[in-house]
Amino acid sequence: MKTQAIYLMLVGSVLLGGCAQIRQMDDPTIKGPFHTAVNVHVTPNGLPATFRRVAVLPLIHGRGNRGAERGVPLVRQVFTQELSRARVFDVVTITPEQLYTMAGVRAVYADQKLPVGLIDKIKEVTGCQGVLFAELTTYRAYPPVAVGWKLHLFDLETEELLWATDEVYDAGQAPVANALRRHLRDSLAPNLVAPPKSIVLDSPRELARFSLHDLIGILIEKNAKVGFSLAEDTGSQRGSGTTGTESEQPEPALPETPETPETNENLTPASPEPGAL
Repeated sequence: MKTQAIYLMLVGSVLLGGCAQIRQMDDPTIKGPFHTAVNVHVTPNGLPATFRRVAVLPLIHGRGNRGAERGVPLVRQVFTQELSRARVFDVVTITPEQLYTMAGVRAVYADQKLPVGLIDKIKEVTGCQGVLFAELTTYRAYPPVAVGWKLHLFDLETEELLWATDEVYDAGQAPVANALRRHLRDSLAPNLVAPPKSIVLDSPRELARFSLHDLIGILIEKNAKVGFSLAEDTGSQRGSGTTGTESEQPEPALPETPETPETNENLTPASPEPGAL
């Protein structure tokens, strides 16, 4: 009897394990399909070695988009948090008031004529090596929720476009919903098979957080590959007697009342390679 009971317990364990595997095979957060951002440009050479600090201009809404206009104050904090959390570079946030003091405007689009001297003023005031233009192009707070981002990162010295993206994440599309559920399952509730649908599909803030995590992750991944390749080259050079030096950049604080420029100049986004932005 004892042997039979043990046998039944083993059979039961195998059956339960098989059922769990079948459930996982049917779980879209495991089998997909998953959303893949494609409208992303990252400079082939990666971020410059001296790229340490980035001035982030005020998050703005897409032109004429009332939904995005309402969404900006709701996702602004999430946007700043995700940029800082990624640790790709130090983030220096420029408020609308500070931008107005610098240039007489409270918002700037990447494709418009910029106030003359703004780029020089940003370098002078912040000590940054880059500037990030950020635009919320889509924001839908009701199910299926959706957010869209248009981001442009420029090198302040060369005015080269280093990173650009124009992507919309719509939770009404299965690949986006699956990727969002997987992200929340792994980051917020790792002990659950899947988070409740009401949390996953009805929270525009969580979708905003996930979408930024996804887009910044592409920059990190591609930059890391370039950095690894450069590190190998550097190691080879040092092995043959070549040495390098490294300089530190000053970190001045933002003053409250810098001078206000009065005229305009243009910073035109560099044309990415075919197939990119």
